[in-house]
Amino acid sequence: MKMAEIIILANSVRPGGYCIAGIDIKTKEWVRPVGPPQGKATKFKRPASQERSIPKYVATKFNLLDIVKIPLSSDKPRDCYQRENRFVDSWDWEVIRKMPPQKILKYCEDATVILHSDNDRVDPRVLEKLPFEQWKSLQLVRREVQFSRDNYKHYDWRASFSDDSGHLLSLKVTDPKIEERLNGCIEIGSDCILTISLAAPWSPPNSSQPERCYKLIAGVIEL
Repeated sequence: MKMAEIIILANSVRPGGYCIAGIDIKTKEWVRPVGPPQGKATKFKRPASQERSIPKYVATKFNLLDIVKIPLSSDKPRDCYQRENRFVDSWDWEVIRKMPPQKILKYCEDATVILHSDNDRVDPRVLEKLPFEQWKSLQLVRREVQFSRDNYKHYDWRASFSDDSGHLLSLKVTDPKIEERLNGCIEIGSDCILTISLAAPWSPPNSSQPERCYKLIAGVIEL
């Protein structure tokens, strides 16, 4: 087991629970804590289908910019295209301090290409051609953002912005606290740090469309 201090930069809703991710203060690398290996499933009393998700009772204790001490297992999953995933050893996490937003800027990356493509999705076949070490499913960028309702699913919100190559992206927002503010007509500034997450392959139910990995806005920090 390793105790890691993680700056929480994503805390978003996903099927079966929540997704939390952040940067390890010591290694400067992304970490996405996920449910424990199968051998420890009984310890956590959770259905196998939900083991990768963070339970709501755990996730809702933490906010973006919290620095949290998390016990990580020595075992690492090789989940599809998400090499940042790390098994947790327990749900006993501890907030040790808060990081000011301006200190996060040093972790922002070049936005010429955001997560392998110039649009809102990635073909898994593109990722299959890359070695495991080049898989990338989390990226932190500073952008000028506009938020609007999804044209088709009016209960969803999208964040629209351009990458540094001039391509316009419109990505689904899965940060529940930002969604709550938007639903309450609370204005959110346009100068934001965004955590963009690449989801596992998915296609609409009862559809002939091929599976794609979609990009999501998993965390929004106003500046």
